[in-house]
This record gives sequence, structure tokens and C-alpha cells, in this order.
Amino acid sequence: MANSKTNGRARGNGKANGAAHTDRKASSNGHSNDSAQPRVQYNCLNCPGYCCSYPVISVTKYDVARLAKHFGISSEEAEKRFTKSQHGYKRILRKKKDEHYGTICRFFDQEHRRCGVYKARPHVCRAFPGGGRCGYYDFLMFERRAQDDPEFVALTDHS
Repeated sequence: MANSKTNGRARGNGKANGAAHTDRKASSNGHSNDSAQPRVQYNCLNCPGYCCSYPVISVTKYDVARLAKHFGISSEEAEKRFTKSQHGYKRILRKKKDEHYGTICRFFDQEHRRCGVYKARPHVCRAFPGGGRCGYYDFLMFERRAQDDPEFVALTDHS
């Protein structure tokens, strides 16, 4: 059974920006039920947007259509304005400058350090990080405790 204890320093509303908050259920034989997701042990509201700074945020035509609907434009216009072909991908999101990571997703709200199109965000963003843990969040919380600074931003170099 998954550890239900989460980082005690988490702030915010306790939700992980859409990530599931379910415990993994044990079956009668003591093994976990793989159909349930592990308990989330991170809070995206406490993160400065590291995953949004990845060099490649690939999107599908369905993601582009969702963004187009959100902005009230055609899919063709959305693809032209919001994506580019690079790194062997047909569609990746365009970036903008960021004070912490150098570049970040063009939709990232830099004032609040949150997704600016949360309800229309791409599938890859909805599914990230996948399991019940986020490696960067674990690292960030460790560094914030070690630095005794709840606002510390651990930097990385994507160049």
C-alpha cells in the first residue's frame, strides 16, 4: 500500500493541478490494484514550473484544436501561432524568455508561475509526471529545506 504521507511543507490548495489524489488499493491477496493510480506526493502549486521549461513539449492535432477553441481561432491559425517543427517533432509548443529557466512554454503565466491555459492544456501536460511522484518536486522541496528558503528555485540548464 502506498505511503499516504505527503511533504509537510506543501502550500496552496492541496490539489496537484489536476493530478489524481487516489490511494492505490490493496487486493485481498495483499498486492496492489494496478488500475488505481498511486497517491500523488507533489503539489504543482508549489513548483515554479520546471516541466514547462522542457525544451520539447510535443502536442497533437487534438491539443492544437483544444487551444484553438480556447482562443476562438481556427486550428490552422493556432498551429501557426503556437507551435513549430523542431527536434524531429511535427509540433512542439513555442517558448518565451523566462527569468529562472531561460525559456518556458509560451502559455506560462510568469507572474503567478502557473499554466495560463490550464483548462486547454495539452495532453502531455495533463498526464505529467505520470506516477505519484515528480522528481523535480522532490528535489525542489529538499533544496528549499536545505536552503531554509521556501521560495528557493532550483535551476537547471537545458542548453
